[in-house]
Amino acid sequence: MTRTTARHRRPWSDRTTRRLAWAAVAWTVLVGVVLLFAPTMSSTVSVSSGDPTSPAYSPPEDVTTTSRGTLLEHEGAGVIAVLLVPAAAALVGALGNGPAARWRRIAAGWVLAGLCVLGAASLGIFFLPATAALLAAGLKTRHRTAGPEESGQASPSPNPAR
Repeated sequence: MTRTTARHRRPWSDRTTRRLAWAAVAWTVLVGVVLLFAPTMSSTVSVSSGDPTSPAYSPPEDVTTTSRGTLLEHEGAGVIAVLLVPAAAALVGALGNGPAARWRRIAAGWVLAGLCVLGAASLGIFFLPATAALLAAGLKTRHRTAGPEESGQASPSPNPAR
């Protein structure tokens, strides 16, 4: 008879999950800055010239002009607020420790996932790595984070020796 036991995986350390959550914040800020200032928007203008009624008629010429602009130039300053929303969601997931850190990271990851779905046609896809990092940090955070006694730090004793 073969005996099977459930394999219990140990959660990641608090430091690892905290770093992963802060990496999500860094990613959203970096992507936001790159999207604001990188030349991403392209506009093409095509103009035909030539007058068929003129005596020196020549076939029309097509002149095509392509220009590149940044998202900030194309959409205006209002796009900054749009790009701050994913960064704020990631920041909420990264801040703080304690027992609520696990659920805060998971909730922030799902909020960021929802934002990615809403903005999938434009900017949402760029924030998927941060979403994955926040959800992984939340799912791998311990149910009860280490207190001062468990982390190796000395805590003040309630009854000091006299």
